[in-house]
Amino acid sequence: MRIDCEMHIGEFNGDLYSWLDKTIDPAALEAMLDLHGFDMALVMPSVAQYPDNDSVGKAIKGNPRLLGFAMINPYGPGGGVPELERAVGEWDMKGLKLVPLRHGYDVDSSVPLRIMECAERLGLAVSIHSGAHYCLPWQIAALARKFPSVPVIMDHMGWRYYVEGAIDVALSTPNIYLETALVSMPGYIRQAVDRLGADRIIYGSDYPTGHPGSMLEIIKAANLNSIEESQVLGNNLARILKL
Repeated sequence: MRIDCEMHIGEFNGDLYSWLDKTIDPAALEAMLDLHGFDMALVMPSVAQYPDNDSVGKAIKGNPRLLGFAMINPYGPGGGVPELERAVGEWDMKGLKLVPLRHGYDVDSSVPLRIMECAERLGLAVSIHSGAHYCLPWQIAALARKFPSVPVIMDHMGWRYYVEGAIDVALSTPNIYLETALVSMPGYIRQAVDRLGADRIIYGSDYPTGHPGSMLEIIKAANLNSIEESQVLGNNLARILKL
């Protein structure tokens, strides 16, 4: 099974997205999955102060190829807990996405604890943006150690200056998994597999910020064997999400 760990639907504007000619909707994502040989994707809304989980949940509900992760600002009502409970109860979303850099909190502070406790109670995996202030690898590790039963996916594996730090903290924090999106150096992918094990590395493209076309070439250039590649490209994520 091949699964993209991080894709988004919604409206994307500004210079970074000048190549897009349309809003990314579920049909566009499924076409991208077909083009690059993927069975499924984890789908999140575009990043905003208060992300539009409602529209995403309604758009993909019942679609077996597109699994929702609710992107939640823990400064929202009730620490974000009511929104996450609704995302799981109404739309069958499979996980939680945290973006500390966008929402302005240190991930190792008390701010995300209520939403993490909810994710733990609901049996969800948690995906966390990494690689900048507020969400450096060791900060994510400090949070992950408080919730050892929660699979924590470190998006971008510390991109771009902290990849080695991401690998180091994952070695001592067994519930951390490193995600490849936007990691453009195949040597880092190879190093992560060699040091941590292929069963702890997860492929993601971060489409449409990133692209599966280029990301797959990076994975190919890392010279993984067929078993390692299968694990990275989807089998690990399928195991974590019990698919």
